[in-house]
Amino acid sequence: MIPTLTWTLPRPPRSKYKGGFPLYFEQNLYQYLGYPADVLHPFGGRAEIGVRCDLDATLEPDYVCDAHELPFEDEAFDCVVLDPPYSDEEARQLYGTPPLRPGAYTKEAVRVLKRGGWLAVYGDREPRRPTYCNHHSRILVVLRPGHRPRVCMIFQKRKFGMPHYGSESGECMEIELTEGSAA
Repeated sequence: MIPTLTWTLPRPPRSKYKGGFPLYFEQNLYQYLGYPADVLHPFGGRAEIGVRCDLDATLEPDYVCDAHELPFEDEAFDCVVLDPPYSDEEARQLYGTPPLRPGAYTKEAVRVLKRGGWLAVYGDREPRRPTYCNHHSRILVVLRPGHRPRVCMIFQKRKFGMPHYGSESGECMEIELTEGSAA
């Protein structure tokens, strides 16, 4: 069972940027995760907290880069927040960006995430559990009437010796990461 919270938040964000988080979402998320020190937003040109990456230089992100190929060292961040466009069509129409490769940007997010760190995936549907991560919790984000709820899945990258929870069958498997194993 995955613990599930429901947050009712106002919309739109202060920036009025189409595709931005609902008002107060980022602040609530960071509080919920215990205020992680080093936060990365690979799709976050308008993010309010942490290191912001985006393909669109006009948004003045901290790094103009592609979420599919991040320019950071392995295990550099305590928290990575993925908020990609919800479809290839939306990516093209709203942002003028190429098609998404969820497997690639998720793998990159896990690569730059420290062991024990948080991966938050925000979108219009529940994502698959990334390799080397456990399910932690799910946040349903309800906006104003007439709008579809969003889901933010929270995963935790496994530390050495941490059991693997959150398999698709719901079972717990004792898979131990060791210093020599890839993650």
